[in-house]
Amino acid sequence: MQPNPFEAIISNAGKAGWDWFQQAPEAVRRQLEIDQSRAGEDGKAIARAWARFARSPDGRKALEAMFDKTLRRTVFFTQLGLDPASMANWGAFREGQNALAHEIARQIGLGNQEKVKPRDV
Repeated sequence: MQPNPFEAIISNAGKAGWDWFQQAPEAVRRQLEIDQSRAGEDGKAIARAWARFARSPDGRKALEAMFDKTLRRTVFFTQLGLDPASMANWGAFREGQNALAHEIARQIGLGNQEKVKPRDV
């Protein structure tokens, strides 16, 4: 039985530092480069699609409504009668909504070739 080259790469990872990435067979490295290039091209195409959607009248209307209900709303509010755990759950739910809306806005910016700032966490 022939040893698995990936197992050898992984088992030597701690010994070789970052150089161990170069141990992958040439065919594997070539395929990884192709996959990374395709992923980059796909990402740019998706960002351009979001930008086109945002420029359309219907897209602009839909996005404005979504941003009004997410990014432009208060994440935490106090409501008498709710326990702290319920408020924390509500906050986590709202943050999830905001994260998706922010990603869409980020993709629109990338599609418009704007310099996009990372989101504060």
